[in-house]
Amino acid sequence: MNRPPPTASRPHAAGFTLIELLVTFAVVALIFAIVVPNLGSFLPSARLDGSCSQLQRNLDWVRSEARIQGKRMAIELDLEKARWRIVFPPEQQLTREQEPDTLEERKDVWWDLEDGVMFLGAGDAKNGITARGLYRIDFDEYGFTGDQIVMMTLATDKKLVWSLLLNGLSGQVTREESTEGHEPIPQVVNEGAF
Repeated sequence: MNRPPPTASRPHAAGFTLIELLVTFAVVALIFAIVVPNLGSFLPSARLDGSCSQLQRNLDWVRSEARIQGKRMAIELDLEKARWRIVFPPEQQLTREQEPDTLEERKDVWWDLEDGVMFLGAGDAKNGITARGLYRIDFDEYGFTGDQIVMMTLATDKKLVWSLLLNGLSGQVTREESTEGHEPIPQVVNEGAF
């Protein structure tokens, strides 16, 4: 038997040391910490997705709150400044010293769309699409509204058009995405439309 003596060292041991592995993991973690939060600037559609998702969640929330509270609520879109806010009913501010007729609606703070995202337009089939001024989506005390559409795009790439289609009676908000610049046309609904 030709066994090497136990004190003899091997020429080169295979593998990595614990220090080398820790340094490698630290560098990879640092790269992820820098890159992941800035993915929106690398992928233009990610900014549109973020803005659409946030507005869609808030449309669902306002509709739900209108039904739960049994009060009218709304979302106001500032189409020129790329921002929106929630409009609460006047009754939420009522104190014993006030009369309901003297109250005004309470308006939430403005929420900006993500950088470079802008409203392309909003509207319905009855009144058409508008691209300027304030546009208001009203929900009645049952959470119903008219069929509405809200379109967003990027200031740098007008071919990306993300649209939120709000079905007034069901409250369902669906999203349509176009990379060719196609704007959906709202359909006229006579029965049950507001």
